[in-house]
Amino acid sequence: MGDPLAYPPLHSAEHLLTSLLEAHFPALSGYEARLKSRKCVMEFDHPTPLAEADLAPVVQAMQTAIAQDWPVTVTELSRAEAGRLPNLNEIPADLDTVRVIGIGPYLRACRGQHVAQTGDIRGFRVTRFTPVGPHRYRLNFSVD
Repeated sequence: MGDPLAYPPLHSAEHLLTSLLEAHFPALSGYEARLKSRKCVMEFDHPTPLAEADLAPVVQAMQTAIAQDWPVTVTELSRAEAGRLPNLNEIPADLDTVRVIGIGPYLRACRGQHVAQTGDIRGFRVTRFTPVGPHRYRLNFSVD
């Protein structure tokens, strides 16, 4: 979910990139993100080795989604309706209503601010990808 007070283009990029990573690497787990200013550090687990070259299709999909200028929508669902969201565990359990951000075909639970469309995410770039432990990876990215 990231920081609800984060820079909206960074926050939206984090949601979109996370969704694309999950789509390309279904076994991804243990996801965490730290957003600061216009930079993000993501960490996640993956059961098989990954190299920077493995990210190329994800980065290309990210660039495509940004260029296609997908709308970013905000809706609210009951917690029961939101039960299928991949990051529902990040929303406090005592909230009956969940705010949902839609970016293209991807939905994420979120309390933060976002861009109106993906074209507002400018200067997206992966700045580093490194293994940080057995089956644990760190991906750094930034936006303008």
